[in-house]
Order: sequence, then structure tokens, then C-alpha cells
Amino acid sequence: MALRFDEMIQAIESVAPAYLQEGWDNSGIQIAVNDNVISRVLTALELTEDVIQESIDEDVDMIITHHPLIFGGIKTVDFRDMTGSYILKLIEAGISVYSSHTPFDKIEGGNNDYLAELIGLRDISGFTDCENVEMIGRVGMLPYPVTLEDMVEIIAEKLDLEAEQIRFVGYPQQMISTVGMCTGAGADLMDLAAANGCQLFITGDLKYHDAQKAKAKGIAVIDAGHYGTEKSFADNFAGKLREKVAGSVEIIESKVDIDPFGVI
Repeated sequence: MALRFDEMIQAIESVAPAYLQEGWDNSGIQIAVNDNVISRVLTALELTEDVIQESIDEDVDMIITHHPLIFGGIKTVDFRDMTGSYILKLIEAGISVYSSHTPFDKIEGGNNDYLAELIGLRDISGFTDCENVEMIGRVGMLPYPVTLEDMVEIIAEKLDLEAEQIRFVGYPQQMISTVGMCTGAGADLMDLAAANGCQLFITGDLKYHDAQKAKAKGIAVIDAGHYGTEKSFADNFAGKLREKVAGSVEIIESKVDIDPFGVI
């Protein structure tokens, strides 16, 4: 069993429609090697040397990532450049690439809903700004108030992270009931989280000045890392795609740990 290339794209976009992407994003087809049928697909958070080798070893026809391979435009394909070398290896191996970035952040059951449900939030919704709804971020209520210190431990356990991998801003004994979040690098939604009554904002890649701003505004922040907050993508997207292809394509999840950071 297999699907034609265009049928595979339709199946992917039935999970996370491409039109949902933000204007600055580059979701969609990254590499289309040929119009051959697709029988095996690998899902991964992003491409690395190890993920590419894994895809070759697994003899897949396509990789679906969250983070786009080509983001800010490309003028040359050079084997000495990281992106160029990846493109050349993938084309040589006959592997196409599709990326579902902000569309999968936005959809029901995508990255943000997954994290919200994982930590047990209730009454989950998008951030609101007057009549507008921010579809990427989420806000919800904990079943009962807990301290910020307890929330750090909960996040570490639920995301299978070491406590040392998590940073936070705020007072450890501050009580938390309302939680906002944006997986990946979402510091730009911190003001919206505060405006929606969030006592805690969960994201990744928090910068120094954003941390100072959060402290001044009185909103607690947990930085669980870009990788930590989005590593569920491979399993989550694979599960949704399997429902769409109904056994026509074999979907496998990457087993590569791509987190570039270590702790001592």
C-alpha cells in the first residue's frame, strides 16, 4: 500500500491545514524529490545529521518535521553549509521533506493543546485580545492551586526532563491557578498571557530581557526549553496522520534525541 505524492500532501494537510500558518512561517513542502508513491514516512521535530541517517536506515520516502528546513530563504545550495548539506543528502537519498510548523501549533490537539492536557489544565482556550483569538497560545485552569516550585516539578515529570533543564522566573512559593503557554519560542505572547489573567506562562527560549520584563510585570514564567516543550511532535503528529492514511502508508516516529543542550 502507498499514496501518490500529492495524496500524501493532502493527508498531511488534513491534519494541519497549510493556510493556518503565520505570515512569517515557511510550512509546507521543503523538498519534493519526485512524484513517486510514498510508502514509508518518518516524523521528527527537525532535521539533523542523525535524523537524516535514521531516515536512510529506515528506508523512508518522506520526512515530516515541525521546524522547517528552509526558513529565511536560500540563495545557494552549498555542501559546506548545514542546510545545503542536508538538502543534498536528502535529494541523493530520494527523500522528500514536508514541515508543519505554526499550523500544528494552532490546531486542536496540536503542540499547545498536547502540553496543556499533559499538565492537566481545564477549560483550555486560545488567548483573547478584544475580539481576536490567538490560536497558537493556550490558557487554562489547574484543577487546584499549586506553588510555582511544584509546577516546575510537574513540568519536569510530564516532559521527562531533568530539573536542571528548566529555568523559571518568579517566587517559588507563589500560588498558581491560571496557566498560559506557547510551545517553542513564545516569549512574544507573554504580554497576552498576562492580559488573559495568567499567573504563569510556560514556553521555551526565554531571553534575559524577557525574564526581567516578566519579573517586573509580576507574571511567573517557566522556560522548559524549545526542545522540551515540542519534543512530543513526532509521536503526536504520527498518531494523527495514521488516522488519515488508514494503513496506506507506514508512519514511524524518530527515536533520535536532538536536544543540543546538556546538563552536568
